Amino acid sequence: MSPETRREIFKIAVPVSLESSFQLVLGFINQVIVGILGTATIAAVGLSNNVMFIGILCLSTLGSGCAILASRARGAGDGVMVARISSFSLVFATVLSLLLALLLALFAGPFLRGVGANPEIAEIGAPFLALIALTLPLITASTVASSVFRTVGEARLPMTVTMAALALTPLLSWLLVLPLGLGAVGAAVAALIAQGLRALTLVGFLFFSRWGIAWDWPDWEQARQILGRMVPLVLPLFITEIVFSGGSFLFALLFERLGTAELAVFQIANTLEGVFITASLGLNVAATILVAQAIGRRDEGGAWQMSGSIWKLGLLSAAAFGLLMALSSLLLPLLYPNTTPQVQQWAVWAVLLNALFQPVKVSNMIFFGVLSSGGDTRFLLLSDFVTVFAVGLPLAYWLGFGLGLGLWGIFLGRLLGEELVRISMFVLRYRTGRWFRLEARPAPQA
Repeated sequence: MSPETRREIFKIAVPVSLESSFQLVLGFINQVIVGILGTATIAAVGLSNNVMFIGILCLSTLGSGCAILASRARGAGDGVMVARISSFSLVFATVLSLLLALLLALFAGPFLRGVGANPEIAEIGAPFLALIALTLPLITASTVASSVFRTVGEARLPMTVTMAALALTPLLSWLLVLPLGLGAVGAAVAALIAQGLRALTLVGFLFFSRWGIAWDWPDWEQARQILGRMVPLVLPLFITEIVFSGGSFLFALLFERLGTAELAVFQIANTLEGVFITASLGLNVAATILVAQAIGRRDEGGAWQMSGSIWKLGLLSAAAFGLLMALSSLLLPLLYPNTTPQVQQWAVWAVLLNALFQPVKVSNMIFFGVLSSGGDTRFLLLSDFVTVFAVGLPLAYWLGFGLGLGLWGIFLGRLLGEELVRISMFVLRYRTGRWFRLEARPAPQA
């Protein structure tokens, strides 16, 4: 790997990882603040956040689609098309996410009860979910704007804006949850304020600063062409994220079926793991953008070289942060003093088990970016159906309930049946070379 390639990767990966890790650390701090209210609140807020996780992941595919199309246009040297793709994507994604957010906010309680939450968890979680759902269009707008900044080589700006805006979240959350006595609802209000500030600032910088791009709304025919290219790319990604995040939600319901303590262990381990695996998330974004730019340049060798270099860096990153994650398990009794000793002990072992699988999980994350940059989104959809529904969930249920392994059976079923099968499929597909093709370069738009 040449120093130039390494710098190119790090220019995107490091700011994205720092930004994402900062968000996860704040989320972890919020969970600790909410955790003061007890195990039932941890479980209720965690279950609601799993619902939000589904929405955020699915809607983030619109940002991914914008990044891929804009990166290919940038690789082809078509700056006008970069601006038109970005302007259209931002409006389309924000409107769509707003409609979904309103539906979720209006039916938060029935939704939680419908997915099997017990009455106590549904009562605590419903008002929290109704408010936190309204952050979806704000987060989506921020995601699309950040994708554009990274595409044009300004990855540090969204990192700076996000850190500055979301740094308010813990202070607001503490103030609203404890002194003002709003409970879990206070944490949702704090997130809504911070995400609104972030979205307005990012969109303002994108279209009204020297670091962004010019607003350039396409005419009807151009908009139809952009949508026509985006839908085949994004729709499989959207369904893939529904399958993946829906599978995560179903795994949470398996833990909830075991009991509130087991669900709390799952939420604690998931939150802590997110902090460390997100430290490598920038490599996924770098793969999506840089490999797509190579494809836009019709540089087949560059696409192979860049994807291979990012994977090597990913393995090193996963090993380092996996070790840090394992060491962080020692802090759990201090971070969750109001949970039972059994929950604390189980959570330590759950964190250690997940830390062991970090190289596999990070590799899956990077290959997802590589394959999506080449437009191989249908294979990504197939891989998620196989790993989640054909293998992961059935194996977790059989180990957890059929063999009576309980908590550990579900964890092992997910790690062995989902993550290991997924990396096997990704590596085999990658080596075939059928995940991308070099298209004829379009004529520049007037």
